[in-house]
This record gives sequence, C-alpha cells and structure tokens, in this order.
Amino acid sequence: MRKSILFVDDERPILASLRRVFTGSGYDIFFAESGEEALSILAEKPTDLVITDVRMPGMNGYQLLKEIRAKYPSVIRVVLSGYSDEDLVIRIQRESLAKRYLTKPWKNQELIWTVEQIFCVEEALKKRNLLELVNRIEFLPSPGDICRKLKRLAERGAGIDEIASTIESDQSLAVKILQVAISSGHGIRTGSVRKAIDHLGSANVMNILLGAATFNSKGTAGSPRLRKDIGVLWKHAVLTNDILAYLYRRIAGHPIPDMCSTAGLLHDIGKVVLLYNYTDRYLKAAAAIRNRKDIYYYYEKMEFFDITHQELGAYLLNWWEFPQVMVEAALYHHAPLDRNVTDKQLMCLLNVADTYSWGFIQGDENPAVEPEVLDQLGIAKDDLDQVIGEMQVCR
Repeated sequence: MRKSILFVDDERPILASLRRVFTGSGYDIFFAESGEEALSILAEKPTDLVITDVRMPGMNGYQLLKEIRAKYPSVIRVVLSGYSDEDLVIRIQRESLAKRYLTKPWKNQELIWTVEQIFCVEEALKKRNLLELVNRIEFLPSPGDICRKLKRLAERGAGIDEIASTIESDQSLAVKILQVAISSGHGIRTGSVRKAIDHLGSANVMNILLGAATFNSKGTAGSPRLRKDIGVLWKHAVLTNDILAYLYRRIAGHPIPDMCSTAGLLHDIGKVVLLYNYTDRYLKAAAAIRNRKDIYYYYEKMEFFDITHQELGAYLLNWWEFPQVMVEAALYHHAPLDRNVTDKQLMCLLNVADTYSWGFIQGDENPAVEPEVLDQLGIAKDDLDQVIGEMQVCR
C-alpha cells in the first residue's frame, strides 16, 4: 500500500521544491500552505506522515503538531525548519510532538532517504509476533504520575524549583536523577535535585525518569537473582550513557545533542520489560549458561523469547513518542551499520559504549569492537582505548 505524505509550509517556493523532490518517489503527496489547511486535508485524506514548517502565520507548527497528535495520533510527525525557529522547536521537543527534526536548506537525496528510513522503522515495529507479545504482556511500563505531572509542568513553563519539588516527592526516582547527573559524562557533582535538573535540562530529566521508573517498576519484588540482574542492568545503562556522552564529545567534536543524550540510558529498556514479565523463562535460561564467565553474553546475547529486547525496546520508545533516533538506539545498538540506521555515527558510538560498559563491569579493559564499526568512526582500536583510558582517569 502506498504511503502518503503531507507537506506544510507557508512559503510556496518551499512547497514547489518539495513537490519536485518527491514527484515520482512512489508516495502520495499533499501540500498545505497553513496549519488550518493541513487539518482540513487530514480530515479528508488518509495520511501517514506530516512534514511541517514551524514558524507560520496563524496556526504555527507547534500548534499544528499538538492538534495532529490529539486528533490523528497514528500520523508520524516531522519538523522541517530553519535555524531561526529554535524557540518553537525547543517547545516541540519538550512535549515530544515530533519524531524527527530536519533543517532547511535540505539535501534532496538525504531528505528522500530519511523519509524512507522513517517508514522502514515503523514497518519493522509492526511485526505480528511483536504485537502479539505486547498484547500478552501483563506488566507494561507507562509514564507514571510524576512523569505526567512533569509533562503538565513543562507545558505551562513551570520553573526549576517546582519541577525539583515534584521529583523529590519520590525519593527513589530522585536518587536515580542524581546518579545520572553525577556521572562523568555530565561532569557535575551535586546532591541537589534542582542543580541536577538545571544541568541536565527538563526534557532529559523526563527521559531519565521514564527509564528509572521502568527499572523500579516492581520495587524489590521477585527473586534475588532478578533483583540483582535489574541492578546490574541499571548500572550498565548509566555507565553506557556516560561513555557515550564522553565519546561523542571527543570523536564528534561537540556535545551529544539533547535529543539523543539519554540513548545509552534507555537502549536496553526492552530487556528489563522482558525480565519482569517472563522471569521464570529468564531464570531457566540464566541457569543453563551459569558456568559462562562472559557477562556480556549473559546479559546481552542471551535471548529467551521469539523476539529480541531490541525490538521490544524500540516498540515501547516509539509508543511513548520518543524521537526517531532514540527508537533506533534501542533497535540497532547491536547492528549499528544496518541500512535503515539514519545516524550511523551515533549508533556506532552507542555500540562501542555498550561494549566498553560491559568490559568495565567485568574488569575487561580491552573488549573487542567490530572492525567495521571502527572504520565507520574513523578511529583505530589503540586510539579508542586511549580515549577510553582518558575517561577513566577523569572519573
């Protein structure tokens, strides 16, 4: 079935350029010169993807995306904006109103390819066995009361003091925020939730809280083996996030973008959900390999269901309306060079961070990294080891 795309921009030359780019691309394409016109088209024509400008007269892109999410939640939402639209884009990011953020001017082939990858990932997450599994799951995490309160606070522009007070009402989640903030990748030493929020940013705090709530979802219930393994996975998540932030700054040459700054923290969220829901099957699988000393194999490669933790994690992050790059982080952190990956540098750095994190946890300071990943990053293994060594000195 052909996919359909609606482009929204108040500048006719922009729409004319997009028409030239996508004519003959195999998609049904529609065009609107305003938010109001876009809503009229959506009411009449089945649409899979909306790509919209942000700064428009009348209904702006922020207002349009809120309307689309409320009325047409299955429609994928993407922003295509200029650099002068930063304030509105920040509001859109804060409320998770879009899956991707593209900039003008664009490169035609890159834009076409990006749209193709968005649809490919969406289709991959519609696998029948994955949907059947999700429907059978008894415990499925969802944003808790605090996350919902924080979202409402963000929407009305609440200050840091009010946000900090809300988080401090749940001591276990407040501790998780401080753990992430104190990590070397963020470079802050504080016992103050307010200072942690100021450093991390409210949008990142929301992501951290969602991850922490998932790890904490069943408290101390369950077997000692399960409690221990959930604890190790949280330690791995925080450490992976630290390493990813450090490597990104060193190799990419600038701080990791806010949109994907919690990719390391949430990349294994599917494994946590599987452990909570299929504890007996997990424990049997764990017992079968209990003599193996390779902790990476034990926690990462052991699968005990007919889908992978990557697929389930990506499904959940997509369901919670995380940006596309975060969905890909869950889906492709073991396959960073997959053809559907839109940001191969980020995915390769996450793959490396994941590998070194397990190495640190089990005392292996020289874990193996795929040569193809090193080639993609343009770094030799010895140089990578040196960068990681510098990070350890800083910790």
